[in-house]
Amino acid sequence: MAKDNIIDRLLDEDDCGNVTLYAEDGSKVEMAQIALIAAGGAPYALLAPVELLEKGQTDCLLAFAVREDGVFEVTDDDLLSEIFEEYDRLYGEGR
Repeated sequence: MAKDNIIDRLLDEDDCGNVTLYAEDGSKVEMAQIALIAAGGAPYALLAPVELLEKGQTDCLLAFAVREDGVFEVTDDDLLSEIFEEYDRLYGEGR
């Protein structure tokens, strides 16, 4: 049975299905779940717009903080570096 709560879905290691986020203008953006990363003791979801992946664009990963009160795009450069370094450590080539 699919879960409706995006937070539950992002934190469920068995759920790899696409999730829908909403842009500021209310439009829907279908996102592929790429990874769930722990940084600083908190969970972060790495997501990619399905539309861009379907066009062959592979450099479109975005990081989102997964919190009890919602999912928020990470914009802090230091935190982004920490998240992507952990992603590279876990999923880098040859691992």
